[in-house]
Amino acid sequence: MPSLKTTALLATGHALLAAAACGDQPTLVNGYNTIDVNGQARDYILQLPDNYDPATEHRFVIAYHWRDGTMDNVAEGGYYGLSALAASDPTIFIAPQGFNNGWANTNGEDIAFTDALLETLQGDLCIDSTRIFATGWSWGGGMSYSLACSRPEVVRAVAVLSGAEISGCDGGTTPVAYFGQHGVHDSVLPIDMGHQLRDKFVELNGCDPGNPEEPAQGSGTHIVTDYTGCTEGYPVEWVAFDGDHEPTPSDAGAGESFTPELIWTFFTQF
Repeated sequence: MPSLKTTALLATGHALLAAAACGDQPTLVNGYNTIDVNGQARDYILQLPDNYDPATEHRFVIAYHWRDGTMDNVAEGGYYGLSALAASDPTIFIAPQGFNNGWANTNGEDIAFTDALLETLQGDLCIDSTRIFATGWSWGGGMSYSLACSRPEVVRAVAVLSGAEISGCDGGTTPVAYFGQHGVHDSVLPIDMGHQLRDKFVELNGCDPGNPEEPAQGSGTHIVTDYTGCTEGYPVEWVAFDGDHEPTPSDAGAGESFTPELIWTFFTQF
């Protein structure tokens, strides 16, 4: 197993790790795993596809939990509903566990954890280094945003659900494909906080600035805005919904959430 460095991994280094692991049977197991990061044990759940083929490069999705949530909650929820959509698209999912069930990212410790995870998994599994994604809700959304800021050479796109800048933003000067979703009357992290995250990547990605329409409170609807003029390969999509602080909302009278399909469509365009 490779050493667990906590420095940024360049995309070329990721490609070399992935190429080295492809064709080999994995040693990591589905379910609970632990790695050491700077002398601290960090836990995560790994989900390989049922038909995992070590000769095929796989899409890779990191799903961060919310404040007071756990990696178990994320895994039990199907990684925000995405794993059910990945049956025909080889995808590896992981759910990391934050200290104290959160992502304070003190002194960059959670970015270091993510670096170590990527190095370890790319050294053991066949991962497409050009299709690494992150998502999360609430504090998990903040952590996904932090990863986009800190590791734009690694993560291809992020989906930030009801997030805010609460895990830091070290860097934040390079484009990353960005999907943001927020409730218009979020009582925990007001939607203006989500606007700030979105607008940063609207600018970084070279998109035409705008003021997307958002649904009225009580309408029971959602509105999707795809920004125009973005640099090729770096789209920004914004979803505003009539609701409070929730990860997978649905429109009034609908039986299922619109969120998983929207995220999956956004990720699989790459």
